Amino acid sequence: MLPRRPLSRFAAALALALLGPATAAADLPDDAPPHHYEVIATLDPEAHTIVGSVTIRFTNTSRVPLTELRFHLYMNAFESEETVFMKESRSSLRGVRARGEGSIELETLRVEGVDRLGRADDELVENDHTQLSVPLTTAVEPGAQIAIDATFTTHLPPLFARAGYSRDFHVGAQFFPKLAKLEDDGTWASFPYHGNGEFYSDFARYELVVDVPEGWVVGATGARTSDRSEGSRRVMRFEQAWVHDTVFVAAPWLEELLGREGDVAIRVLHPPGYGSAAERHLEVTRAGLRHFGEVLGEYPYAQLTVIVPPRGAEGGAGMEYPTLFLTAGPWLAMPRLPFIAQDEVTAHELGHQWFQGIVATNEVAHPMLDEGLTEWITGDLLHELHGRDRSGVDLPFLRLDGFAIRRAWSLGDDEPASPPATAVGDFRSSMDYGRSVYARTSTVLETVARSWGREKLRRTLGDYARRHRFGHPEPADLYASFDRSYGPWMSARVLRPALEDGELAAFRVMRFEPGDEGARVTVQRAGSLPIPTQLRVVRGDGSVEWIPLSGRPRFDGTIEGDVRSVRVDAARNALLDRSRLDDGAGDRPSTGLLARALHFAQSLLGVFGP
Repeated sequence: MLPRRPLSRFAAALALALLGPATAAADLPDDAPPHHYEVIATLDPEAHTIVGSVTIRFTNTSRVPLTELRFHLYMNAFESEETVFMKESRSSLRGVRARGEGSIELETLRVEGVDRLGRADDELVENDHTQLSVPLTTAVEPGAQIAIDATFTTHLPPLFARAGYSRDFHVGAQFFPKLAKLEDDGTWASFPYHGNGEFYSDFARYELVVDVPEGWVVGATGARTSDRSEGSRRVMRFEQAWVHDTVFVAAPWLEELLGREGDVAIRVLHPPGYGSAAERHLEVTRAGLRHFGEVLGEYPYAQLTVIVPPRGAEGGAGMEYPTLFLTAGPWLAMPRLPFIAQDEVTAHELGHQWFQGIVATNEVAHPMLDEGLTEWITGDLLHELHGRDRSGVDLPFLRLDGFAIRRAWSLGDDEPASPPATAVGDFRSSMDYGRSVYARTSTVLETVARSWGREKLRRTLGDYARRHRFGHPEPADLYASFDRSYGPWMSARVLRPALEDGELAAFRVMRFEPGDEGARVTVQRAGSLPIPTQLRVVRGDGSVEWIPLSGRPRFDGTIEGDVRSVRVDAARNALLDRSRLDDGAGDRPSTGLLARALHFAQSLLGVFGP
């Protein structure tokens, strides 16, 4: 079939009516957020620049008078090889290398109508201009509000680290001067741009006006509330309250697929030829809104935009923002094969709408509350969508049960990975960060789910997510939810040792000597985590006996009868083990190689296409 054309003006107006106004679907706070941003952005797709302005009505929500403002100018992370981001990432992030520079130039900055740009300091870290300190002439008292105005020009880099352009596909993210998060004690949670740490901001009402060439299609945070032509330009306004950022994506060829789940209007924007993939992204998004809504509390906004990036835009793929995320995956849907790429990325980025989006944790100080929790709920959704394969291996957690879990605990033979509760700046590398924050946090949670029940863990995470909506929680708040659900021992004996100290729950079959009178078996426990575990004994006639090992540091004895094999944790509940190769003796189970082969074949198919 022929590729579909961009929306006509009538179709755009109809879509606007279907998407509805910028009202809450459910559970938004009744009062207005304390801050208000109006951002105007004019995109020049030939120069790859955004010329804009921002007007901020800022309220001092802290307990003390403020004598300074802190802004983030994150596009300056790409202005040279000497910035914090470039040094930490070695000019590469998630397999994509930097291919050009980007920056933001502040032209004016006024506070209550008074110019403050000349007094500002933009080099709080040597050779890094991603933070801006602005001294105030008059202190802002607690509860007082001030007006801030700025104009700027942002030079987008070739698409890398979430923002930039790939040909005529543009991602406008972190492109305007934005205030850092103001804490209750009057300090600013300000930090340079980190590739892995991402963002932390106050909630506000955002109005974003995007000015693009006529015929271009735009997706952005919030609902589109107006759409008009001005000569050869198309100007759209998007609005949303109780979000902590605003972004837009624009291209002339984006095609639109509309859907709805309950009160939430869903808009999928995708390249020509990606129609079947877009339909699958929509299907998974709808399933995720249902599942995450039941577990974590309803999605509170009236709209959600899903962007499917084109080939060559991998630098912006797989990234979340309030009410909008960029997914990834092949150009076609392959629903009959396991490990559907569309499913995993879409489920993960949708999960971020709750962790970190709605609860809004500090992603630099506590990345496990963002990526770690999201990684587990991603697998939980995929578990609901796909279940188990014939080999008995949970598809969503295959990488945990198989070869990847053995690499999650270390970076090399003698270099252990950092604990998940490590702050972003303290990880030794992106590999250290990924294996710890993603793999290890989700492994801890999956071990809890399999050992004490999946529904109980869902209720616990639901308690945490609901209690701390729009609340900026910390790890202690997560631990408190677990202690309420499981008892005060859970955080002290399981979560803190596993997440903060890197403690394990490993077992090793030290001896297996079958004989005519029985089998001599020795099992050694390594690690102090009290994970309930059993030893499975399979006899020659096929009968099975289960021997509890909970609380035992060591099992050493003779098992009577004809014993064919023994295996610790045969159900694969305790995943906190560096290697499962020493967990059994005798006959060995299937390793699920067919599922891995199908996953590889599917990934290969996704390389070819539009």
